[in-house]
Amino acid sequence: MEKIFISHGDIIIDKIYDSNLNLLKQDGGGCNWNDLYNLARMGEKCYALGSAGNDEEGKIAINSLKSLGINVESITIEDKPTNVMNIIMPNKEIEDNNILHSWYSPITNTLTFHFSDNMPTVLPKELENKEVYIILDKFMPINLELINNVKNKKVCLDVGHIRYFEHFTRQYLMSFFKTANYMQLNESVIDMLYERLNVHSEDELFNLLDLDLLVLTRGKKGATFVFKDNNIVKIIDKTPELLVKAVDTSGAGDAFFSTMVREYAYSNYIDENFINHSFELANKSSREILAYLGSRK
Repeated sequence: MEKIFISHGDIIIDKIYDSNLNLLKQDGGGCNWNDLYNLARMGEKCYALGSAGNDEEGKIAINSLKSLGINVESITIEDKPTNVMNIIMPNKEIEDNNILHSWYSPITNTLTFHFSDNMPTVLPKELENKEVYIILDKFMPINLELINNVKNKKVCLDVGHIRYFEHFTRQYLMSFFKTANYMQLNESVIDMLYERLNVHSEDELFNLLDLDLLVLTRGKKGATFVFKDNNIVKIIDKTPELLVKAVDTSGAGDAFFSTMVREYAYSNYIDENFINHSFELANKSSREILAYLGSRK
């Protein structure tokens, strides 16, 4: 069965400023859309379902996806501004925690992100009998509605920011996260997520959600993989052998996630060999994007 990768949500553009608020670059952004962009670069067939504003920013973001052959016909154009992630680069050595990401314009101090409910929640008819991989980094009810409308699916969640789940109840998060087959967590969300779901360890979370694969990323420190091999839960820690000087860390986690999703989609079995091979490829993808300003090559 042909594999299709889709994402769903509000279209986003990244605006990157230097420390003096000079605009350095603008391009399509958003973790889920970066993931889709990366998968399209790998030659995968991808569809974008979402909502964008009827403005120049929306055109830039959509054209960035379209340039790689991503199907953008299911993006609704609304009479509103396109969502903007404002990224301010420091005037010192780049680290994950000193790049500012904000939903407020550093120029006008106005909010630049608003969730939309005006987007499709049903797949295009040509995808009805395909094997669909749904990639999400936000967990709104409209995203869950799409998941529930898709039959032949694998759900891959990138849980990278507290702000996308902190206001939801445990009951709602459980209903959403239990749809997942593959989940990646950034280390910055682990404590809050464990507290919200009332778990105390990665293997407890893995079992609670009945996942195929759970990955906890820790930047330069590597990643932890949780999976089942012959019905036994195993945990493997991996550390990158090669570190590089970063120009911008913004898209490194997305590059890692999209590579892992692709390996997961084409794997018949998850074992230690799969983890070793996938981590090597995903870490290589992360290193490559670190050399670029912005989250896309």
